Parts: sequence; C-alpha cells; structure tokens
Amino acid sequence: MQFVAWLSALWKNLTERRQRESDLDEEIRATFDLIVAEKIQAGLTLDAARRAASIELGGVEQVKEQIRYAKAGFLLDSVLRDFRYAARSLRKHPGFVAAAVLTLALGTGATTAIFSVVYGVLLKPLPFDEPEHLVSLMHATPEGGSRNHGPATYFTYRDNQQVFEEIGAWESNEVSITGRGDPEHLEALSVSDSTLPILRVQPVRGRFFNEEDDEPGGPLRVVLTYGYWQRRFGGAENVIGQLLEIDGTPSEIIGVLPSSFRFLGIDAAVLLPMQLDRANATYIEFDFQALARLKPGATLAQANADVARMISLLPPVFARLELRPNVRPLADDVIGNVGEILWILLAAVGVVLLIACGNVANLFLVRAEGRQQELAMRAALGASRGRIARGLLSESVLLGLAGGALGLVLAQAGIGLLRRIAPAELPRVDEIGIDPMVLLFALVISVLTGVLFGLTPVLRFGTPNATALKEGGRSASDAPGRHRTRNGLVVSQIALALVLLIVSGLMIRTFVAMRQVDPGFTRPEEVQTFVLAIPAGLIDDPQQAARTFESIEERLAQVPGVTSVGLSSSITMDGEDNGNSIEVEEFPIPEGTLAPLFRFKSFAPGYFETMGNRLVAGRSITWSEVHEQRPVIVISEPLAREYWGEPARALGKRVRGMAPDAPWREVVGVVGGERDDGLNQPPTAIVYWPMLNESYRWRTMAYAVRSSRVGAPGFLRELQQAVWSVNSNLPLAAVQTLEEIRAVSMAQTSFAMVMLAIAASVALLIGIVGIYGVIAYVVTKRTREVGIRVALGARTGDVRRLFLRQGLALTMTGIAFGTGAAMLLTRVMSSLLFGVGPMDPATYVAVAASLAAVAMVATYLPARRASRVDPVVALRADV
Repeated sequence: MQFVAWLSALWKNLTERRQRESDLDEEIRATFDLIVAEKIQAGLTLDAARRAASIELGGVEQVKEQIRYAKAGFLLDSVLRDFRYAARSLRKHPGFVAAAVLTLALGTGATTAIFSVVYGVLLKPLPFDEPEHLVSLMHATPEGGSRNHGPATYFTYRDNQQVFEEIGAWESNEVSITGRGDPEHLEALSVSDSTLPILRVQPVRGRFFNEEDDEPGGPLRVVLTYGYWQRRFGGAENVIGQLLEIDGTPSEIIGVLPSSFRFLGIDAAVLLPMQLDRANATYIEFDFQALARLKPGATLAQANADVARMISLLPPVFARLELRPNVRPLADDVIGNVGEILWILLAAVGVVLLIACGNVANLFLVRAEGRQQELAMRAALGASRGRIARGLLSESVLLGLAGGALGLVLAQAGIGLLRRIAPAELPRVDEIGIDPMVLLFALVISVLTGVLFGLTPVLRFGTPNATALKEGGRSASDAPGRHRTRNGLVVSQIALALVLLIVSGLMIRTFVAMRQVDPGFTRPEEVQTFVLAIPAGLIDDPQQAARTFESIEERLAQVPGVTSVGLSSSITMDGEDNGNSIEVEEFPIPEGTLAPLFRFKSFAPGYFETMGNRLVAGRSITWSEVHEQRPVIVISEPLAREYWGEPARALGKRVRGMAPDAPWREVVGVVGGERDDGLNQPPTAIVYWPMLNESYRWRTMAYAVRSSRVGAPGFLRELQQAVWSVNSNLPLAAVQTLEEIRAVSMAQTSFAMVMLAIAASVALLIGIVGIYGVIAYVVTKRTREVGIRVALGARTGDVRRLFLRQGLALTMTGIAFGTGAAMLLTRVMSSLLFGVGPMDPATYVAVAASLAAVAMVATYLPARRASRVDPVVALRADV
C-alpha cells in the first residue's frame, strides 16, 4: 500500500506541478509573514522584522528546493525542469544548436547505420528456435585447413554421439527444373531427414522428409520454399502431390517451407533428400556439411570432446588424416570472414563520432566561456555546483538526443545505400534495418555522446569563479590557460582523422594493387559467361552429353560478333573450389603421408583462348582427344613450378588421379596461372582434365563467349536461342560478364574502401572545421592585441605568421600522435591488405602531407582576416 501511495503522490507531483508550485509559494509566503509578525510582537520594526525573518527562514529558493526534495518524484521532476530550462536556453541560440546537432547527426547516423549491419549480420540470433544450441560440425587438419563430412563421418557420429539431440547433413547444389514454362536452373538445398527437425521448422503445407524419403534409391520427393511456391505455383493450395521435373526426373511435391525460413544465406528454391548410402561409409570422402543441436546443458567443449572420441571410431583409413574436432556455433558458418571488416568499419565510424564530440565540445567551451557571469550569478544566488553541472549536462544531453534523432533519419538513408553497395558475400542483408535493438543503441550513444562532450565545459566551468561577476567573464576567457582544452580537443581530432585517412589510404592502395595484377584473363568486359547443366535424367550417356556441349559451342560461335567460345567446369573466380589429389610419376607419395590437394577443372578446347590465358608451354587439347578419351592433361604454371621448377620441363611428364586403376596422363600443356581464389590471393595450382575422363566428370559446364557485342541489347537473347536450338530443355544460369565476376571478387575490398573513404572524409571535414573554429576564435579574442601590434608597426605577414604558427603547431602535434596511433592500430587490418603493408611509408607520408596542407588552408583563412584588422576599430572593440 505504501508503494501505491508513493506512485499516486509521484503522479500528482508530475501532473499537477504548476498547482503544487503555486501552493508552495503561498505556503512559504505565509510562513514568512508569520515569522515577521512574531518579530514585530517581539518589538522589532517592520524592516528589522523582515530582515530577521529572511535570515531565520533562509533563501527562498533553497527552502523550495528542500521541500521539493522531500516529495516523491523529486529527482525526475528536477531532471525534467533542467531539460525545460536547457531547451529555453538553447532556443535563444539557433545557429549554435544547428551546428552542434548537424555535427552530432553525422557521427551518430554513421555509427547507427554501421551498427545495424553489425547487429543484423554478426550479433542477431539466427531465425530458429533456441539458435544458441545449433552447432556446425567440422574437422581441423594438421596443416591448418578444414574438412567437412562424408558418409563415414556422418553415420559414425550419428550412431555414436552422446551430447547432441540429433545430427543432420546438408549441401547446396544447382538443379534444372523443366516442364513448367521456360526451363530454369536454380539453387537447391539437399538435406537429410533429420536436418529440418533439428532447426525446428514447421511446414506451412504438407510435410518434410522422413526416413523413407531419405533412403538411397527411393522415390524422389521435393519440398518447396515459400518464395518459389508463390512465384511458380501462385501459392496454390493443391500443390501437395503435384510433380515437378528436376534434372529430368519427376519429383513429388510433399511440403512447403514457411516464409521466414532462411538457411545460412542459401537462396534455395527447392529442398531435396540427400539419400546417403551407408555402403559408402568406409571410404575417405568429404563433400557435404553437417550440423547438430546440443542437448540441454551441453557445451561446445563437451561437443568437441565427444567428436574427438568418435574420430577414433572411424574406419582405419582415416587415421592418417589426423583429423581434429572443430565444433563451432552454426552462426559462424553464416558470418564467414566478414566479421573482421565489419568491426573495423564500426570502429571507424566510432572514431568519426568521437571527432564530432570533440568539435561540439569546443563549441560548448566557447559558449560556456561567454556564460561565466551568468553561471557565477546563479552560484551567488545559491545554486550548488551539482545543480550548475546538471544544467550544463542537460543542454549537452538534449543536443545529443536531437543529434541522435536526426542521425536516425540519416542512418535509415545510409542503410539503403549499404544494402545497394554491400558485397554479395555479405550474409543476412535482408535482416539489416532499424529494429528495437538498433533504436536502443542509437538512444544509448546519443545520451553518452551528450554526456561526453558536455563533461568538458562542466569540468572547466562547473565551479563558477566569483571574479567573473566583477570582470564580466572577459579576462578569464582571455587567459592562455583557457586555450589548452580547446587546443587539446583539436589535436585529438586531427590525430583521429589522420588514423582514418591512413586506414582509408591503405585500402585504396590495396584496391589499386588488385586492379593491376594479372588475373589469368584479358579484357574481361568482352567475355560473357553462363552455366549449362545436362543432368543424367535428360541425357544419360556421358559421350552424348559431351557432344551436346560441343554442338552448343559450335552454335554459339555462329552468333554474329562472337570471336571465340570455350567451356570449363569453372570460370576463374566463380567460387567453385572442387579439388583432389594427384599422383606424379616422378615424385611418388611417401608411405604414410597425404598427397597435396589441387584444384580440379574439366575443360574443352577453346577455353584458354577465349579467356585470354596464355599457354606458357606446350598446347591445349582437341575435341578428338576429348571424345576418344586420350590420356592427356593440362596443368597450370604454379603446379608445374611446384614440381619441376620450369614450366617447359613439365611437358611429357605423367600424372594420374588417386583411383587405383587410374591411367597415367601425359602433360601436353602448361597454362598461365589463374587467381581462382580471388585477386588478393596467389595464382592457384590447377589440374585441367579433358571433359571426358575417368577421374573427374562434370555435367555442369560454364561457357565463356568473347565478343565485342557483350552488353549490347539482344545479345543474351541470341545466345539463349543458340543454346535452345540444340536442346530446348537447357536453361541458362549464372549469367554474368567476366568483368562482373572480377568485380565480385573485389567487392569486399571495394566495399571497405568506399565505407572507410566516406568515414575518413567526414572525419577530415569535421577536424578541419574544428581547427578553423579554434583559430578563428583565437583571432576574435586577440583582436585588440592584433590592433596594438599593427599600430606599433607589425606587418601583414607578421600577423599572419603569428596565427599560422599556432595552427601549424596544433596540426603537427596531431599528426605526430595520429601517426603513432596508426602504426599500432593498422596491424589489425593486415589480412585485408594486398600489395601493401600496414605501415606503408608512402601512404603515411602522403596522408600526413595532405592533411597538413588542408589544415594550413583552414588556418590561413582566419589568419588572413586577422592581418586585415583596422587598428583603430580593433582598439575601440569591447573584447
């Protein structure tokens, strides 16, 4: 009951404040009159009685404060009154408010926008029930690499695990869907019968896969994603039981996923059963992923220990691999390698926010210096140091909140821009937005920034100087010691801006270096690429499939403007990383050791010529060698150098696949290196197998078409018609130019470069405004001194140099501190750099010189104004 009464009193004190204040005034006035009457009865005159009553009662405002303090909700009411007073005070200075709010909005908006990306990508829980219990099962190797799963590991772990509720398997692939309008080549997700139950997903129509569906050789069934159901079937209620032709095989639709289903950034149209065969559980094979759900109370450490135990239960052939457990949160598979760059970007915009705070703190200092007489008067009237400090902080927090509100508007616009320029490998882009957590973050940093830049004037002027009442606040403001805080803030701004400029400069140097490397192809803007798949359900005979690929190549070459056509299982930098080991006749694999892994590609004649990749030695292959399956092979220059030093020495040597009955193949050509893993990675060692071979067969091939008409209207349609003239059931997929592929490989670097350049530019702008403001303020405060100097014979150049020296001193000090900080901080971004080190002297010198030059321009403007001061006017000025 006491709490209810307290709440009732609080509500009345807040909602009936004016009436309460009026009652309080009447009560104090009545008390005062009563004391005066008593003093008069005691024999004092009216004036003496009033004076005695005032002494006995104390200051009226102090008495009011004591009475308010005893009431419920005093603190909240006091804070609200401080904010109301701050709002009235700031309303009188619209220019100051606009400058402060805009500066803070830039910093807060940028920080909020990047935090929304960090939260949406890195911190936001996965959209599954109890996502913290979902883990990815991987293996680590002694060489520092990783291995996923095959039938042996999957069935062994599923049968013998102790800490997981269940283990599931999955892999992404591509399928051709025909029979419903134009053929489509779409992404698919193959899962075991336990995968969707592990994720605790419920179908909106039908059911998911069961053990019977997942049996090898069973009837093919399919689950549709919600988006594909809506797009292809119009959301038809009777979709369950219909047939969908996938890779030439009719498949029964048994279920539909909910619209909220998102799985690790895979944009699948359909889900298929994996139908793993236990008969293959004795071989070394790693070609799909596995996930699991931890039992309640189980930890990652226990999960890794359990997998370590089960590794020893694998078939003996696995012992030489020396696998180690690597159980990690499933969210890590979503994040991939983008976490580092996002944290760096968040730190960068955080620096921008600090620079903005420094700038606004300088503005507050200047304003507080002009209010010293006011603050001293309030102290003389009884205001405590805490009350004065609270008033100053109320103004700063109010500005911080206003900057945060405007910053949210800028952040919303910035998020739209981020979504458009974000690299393709940035996951969960559709989950980036202004949600409650981002709003809370914006509120917190708005308040914190308000407190941060408000503390500077509080610490400097929170205890008013009584002499300000006599001196009007002028002499104290002119004292040299008063400039130290402002100078320190400017030095900090320059140092922080320099750090961001150096980081941005290093990313620009990286981007330029990546553009200058030889990627393994030439004139990418002239090469159109696309993918074709010929499933066994459409053409079962591999020979016939190869001849179909050849016929399509010949038909494409007849399209007007086409100069050459080639095909390969993988285009350079398209993300395909299929690899395996080979045996080199001259270099037998020592007993008990593992053969190194190399990238495998299946190709056909014309591929190297179309891509513009030069033959370093020997020749390519012919179509007759493909169809007759002659034992020939081509390798890349890095692979040739690894074994034989010189590419020419590899010609005539023999290699073969790891299968026991694999025939030896003669190396007939060595081709230049392809940077298959990206422009920032070294050329990849690649084995190029003829399209038909015993070790590496691929039914999905990527075509490269070189033409000056690439990008012209109608050109893609002509290519599509050329393909359909051979077989109308073959859809074109992954249609993109080679230039677009290269751009994607550089997308993360270009994204970081653009974002850091924007942050650095904003930091530079705010920092330069800061140094300009300080020098301009100093010029204003020293106008009388300048007038005296000019009157005594000082020349214009002398006056300019006076202020230029001060600006130069601040700039060089900031550059010195910023250089030291950059040398320490840029090391964390070493993995993002290419062709340049984190302490590249050229970048440091160029950035420092540019910053110094711009700062000097900002200093020169007020210095020039000072040199033009009329001494007569200056000596009459009231400074």
